Amino acid sequence: MRMAAVLALLAAVAAAPAAGGEYVAGSFLGWREFRRPWVPAPEFNTWDGLGPLFNARNCENCHFGPALAGRLLAAPDGGVVARGLVVRLGDTEGAPDPVYGRQLQTFAVARMQPEARLVLRQGEATGGFAWEARLLQGPLAPGVAAVARLAPALVGRGALARVDAAAVEALAAAQAARGDGVAGVPRWIEGYDGRRLGRFGARADQPDLDHQIAWAFALDLGVSSRIVPQTAGDCTDAQPACLAAPHGADGYRSGAEVDDAEIAYIAAYLEALRAPAQLRAPPPGGELFAATGCATCHVPRMPAEGGGMVTVYSDLLLHDMGPGLDGGIGAPGVTPSQWRTTPLLALAPHPGRRYLHDGRAATLDAAIRAHGGEAAAAAASYAGMPEAGRATLIAFLEGL
Repeated sequence: MRMAAVLALLAAVAAAPAAGGEYVAGSFLGWREFRRPWVPAPEFNTWDGLGPLFNARNCENCHFGPALAGRLLAAPDGGVVARGLVVRLGDTEGAPDPVYGRQLQTFAVARMQPEARLVLRQGEATGGFAWEARLLQGPLAPGVAAVARLAPALVGRGALARVDAAAVEALAAAQAARGDGVAGVPRWIEGYDGRRLGRFGARADQPDLDHQIAWAFALDLGVSSRIVPQTAGDCTDAQPACLAAPHGADGYRSGAEVDDAEIAYIAAYLEALRAPAQLRAPPPGGELFAATGCATCHVPRMPAEGGGMVTVYSDLLLHDMGPGLDGGIGAPGVTPSQWRTTPLLALAPHPGRRYLHDGRAATLDAAIRAHGGEAAAAAASYAGMPEAGRATLIAFLEGL
C-alpha cells in the first residue's frame, strides 16, 4: 500500500461533505476494490472470474495517477507505453461488431487467444501518437468503425450523480431558445428503472456510477454483475470457446462475479474524490473562460438534486462537435459527432497526461483547438486571444 495513495484517499474522504462513518468505510473499501487484481476462474479466490478476454486486471490498471486517468508515455525505442487505452467498436447506430463485440480485448486467459494486438508509436506531430489494431480473428464487419478511447479522469466525476435532471433539461431548452448555434440535448436512458438522464460516459451512456462501473467490469475485465450479467464479458456468439470458458459466478454474488455491494463501494470511493475546484475557489481566469463562450457548455456549477449547487464544469448535454471529432461510432439517438460535455475537473498536466476522448491532444491548448461544430466559435475566440490571455486561460483550466 503506497503511503501517498493512502494519504490522498484520506484527504479526499475528509473533504467529503456530511460523510458519515458508513460512507467513509464504504469509500475505503472501494479504494481497495479499485486496486484489487482479479484472476481467471476457477481459483480458490473470492475475486476470480477475470476474462476470458480482457484489457486490464483491475480499475487502477487504466485509471492511474493524480487524476485517475489514462496515460500515454513515449518509449525510448520510438514506441508509446499506454495505460488505459482501448479500442471501441460499432457502427453509426452503435451496433457492435458481430465477432469482436463492443471493444477489442488485447489480453486473454490461458489457452485463449486475445482479439487483437494494439501497436502504438509516436506520431509525426509534436506530442502526437498513432495506433494500429492488428486483428487476430478476421476483419471487422462492413460499416463497423474502430475508435481509440483513453480512460478518462475520475477525480471529481462523482458530482455528476448529484446534478438535478430537471435543471439539465431546462438548460437544454434555454440553449435551443438562444439560437446561437449551441444547442445541447439531454440523453434519456430507457430501461433502468424507467426513463433516466444519462450522466456518465463520453456519450452519456449510463445514468449513475453503479451502471458505469458495471459496464467497465464487463468490457475491460470480462467480469459479470447483476447489471451486466454476461459471464463471458464482451464475448460474442461467434466466439464459442470464449463463451464456454470457466467463469467465477457463484451464489455469494447472486450468480454474478462482482456483486452490488462491491460496485457500491467503488462508487462511494469515486464520490469521495474531489477535484481542486470542488475544494476551493477556482483560480483567476474565470472571466476569460466565460468570455470565450466555453462556459456555455462547460457550466461551472449546476443545481443539485435536493437543493444547493454542485461544481461540474459541464451541462451533461450532448453537443455536435463537428467532423474532426467524428469517430464513426454512434449510439441509439446519438450521432457519431455528438459527445457529452466533458467535466473540466482535475486537468493539471503530469507525465503521460492526454486530453480528449481518444488522447489525441497532448496539451489543453491542443484540445481546445480541436473543438469544432457547436464549439467552433469558442475555439476561434480562444485562438484569437493574445498569447497572455491564452496562457491565463490555460492556467485557470489547470487549476480546476
